[in-house]
Amino acid sequence: LLLPFARQHLDHENRISLRKYYVRRITRIEPPYVIHLVFLFLICGLVLRWLPSHPHLYHNEAWADYALKRILSSLFYLNGLIFASHPYPNIVLWSLEIEVQFYLLAPFLAGIFMVSNTWKRRALIVILVLAGCLVNESVPSGSYRIGTSLIGNIQYFLIGFLLADFYLLNKLETSVRKYRWDLVFPLAIVTIVLLRHYSTLAIMVPWMILVCCLSAFRGVVTAKLLGNLLITTIGGMCYTIYMYHWLMISLLVRLTGRLQTHILRLDLLIQFVLMSAVIIGVSAVLFVLFERPFMRRDWPAKVWTKIRR
Repeated sequence: LLLPFARQHLDHENRISLRKYYVRRITRIEPPYVIHLVFLFLICGLVLRWLPSHPHLYHNEAWADYALKRILSSLFYLNGLIFASHPYPNIVLWSLEIEVQFYLLAPFLAGIFMVSNTWKRRALIVILVLAGCLVNESVPSGSYRIGTSLIGNIQYFLIGFLLADFYLLNKLETSVRKYRWDLVFPLAIVTIVLLRHYSTLAIMVPWMILVCCLSAFRGVVTAKLLGNLLITTIGGMCYTIYMYHWLMISLLVRLTGRLQTHILRLDLLIQFVLMSAVIIGVSAVLFVLFERPFMRRDWPAKVWTKIRR
């Protein structure tokens, strides 16, 4: 998202139309999201209102009022701001609210690329990343609204700014690949997994993410692995997978939970293999039906033409 705006400031050409940018964001992400929210409402009415584990809906004549309030707040990406809790009934939608805040502000945040001196610009981004980490650490644990907002996660987006800078000026796509980066990639991933559990060291997580991204371009094996058709296809479906995976896990665990060895790591591996196969398969169908049609830039024009006819 940032690259076109960064190029605009660095090359002083190809001015980006904000109107086209926002229209593209809306026509790309909103239709699949709205379809998903309608699906959630149906789930509330047909399934969740009969489950004791959902007390707000269970045998409640006003279930629709509660469900609509939460789902409509999610429609406008305001659930966290209004209720200071995860969205209902699909809790994972909380991160989409942060992403939309970034979508809205990205053209203006990209103004940092107006700093023409490369080293000054990169130094400024580094300082802002560190400041974002400090803000994140200073946020009280109970402050949901800040912790799940762009302010509370800005360091991860700013790391993306630094990556965009490297990508454009250091020509990462055509850079010489070396095997030593293939060693760095798994080490960085393991470090991320370990550091995220220690708040005092969490300041390193954005930098390890940057290292992972650089390894994707600089490594020999890593580049081939991440460029594999299966991996890129799954990556292309990530929006659909993200929206539906948690609901499928909630359903599947009722079936796969019986396959227990009582060895934690082995059970996790079994669940991962079984659930991944089902989730990716079902998500592929949902992607073809509810997301891919809206990836075409000209779909609104085609629909409008058909309506006029």
